[in-house]
Amino acid sequence: MIWLALAALLFADPFWQTKPAKDWTDAELSQFLSDSPWAQMAAQPAKPEGGKNAGEGKLVQVYLATAGPVVTALAERDRRMELRRPGITKALAEDPLSEERALWFADHRTEYIIVAARVENNDAFSIEKETSRMERDSVLEVGRTQVKVSATFPPTHTDPHLYLAFPRDPVAASGKDLSFALYLPGVPAPYRIVTFKIKGMMVDGKLEM
Repeated sequence: MIWLALAALLFADPFWQTKPAKDWTDAELSQFLSDSPWAQMAAQPAKPEGGKNAGEGKLVQVYLATAGPVVTALAERDRRMELRRPGITKALAEDPLSEERALWFADHRTEYIIVAARVENNDAFSIEKETSRMERDSVLEVGRTQVKVSATFPPTHTDPHLYLAFPRDPVAASGKDLSFALYLPGVPAPYRIVTFKIKGMMVDGKLEM
C-alpha cells in the first residue's frame, strides 16, 4: 500500500494543472516561479564561454515572463502583495522605468518571448562594456538556429529582474525546445544556460511561452 501511495504522488498532476493560481499556497506560488516548466533556478555552466570560471556562480531565478501561466502567477503574486501592503502595487507601477517596460510588453508580448532573470538592481548596467556583452552574447537557440536578443530592460529600484526580448517568429514553427544562453551583468560568473522543454509548456493543447 505504501508503494501505491508513493506511486500516486509520483505520477500526480502538478498543482498548477489541478487548481487555479488563487488557490495556491504562498509556497506553491514561489515554487511555480522558480521550478516549473516556465521557470528555473539557473546554475553556472560547467564550462562558461572563455574556457575558465569567472568566479563562484550562484543560482539565478529565470522565467518566461510572456507565458500565460506566468502572467497569471505574477498577477496573483501582486494581488496578495496588495492585500498585505495596500497601495504598494500602485507605487511600483509609478516607477517610470517599470511603466515604460510594462507599456512595451503590452504592445509586443505576441511578437516576442521575454525572459526575466533576477539579477538585483546593481551598477553593472551603467557599464557600457557589460551591457554590450549582454547584448552580444545573450541568444536564444532553437535547434541549430541562434536568435539574437532584440531588446533589454535593466532592473529598477522596484523590480530586481533583467528582461530580455527575443523574436517569436523563428520559434513558432520549429517545435524545438528553447535554450537561452544569457550573459547577466553584475552576477558572479555571469553566463547562464537555461532550457525550457516544449512538451512541458503545453496547456490545453496550446504552447505557452
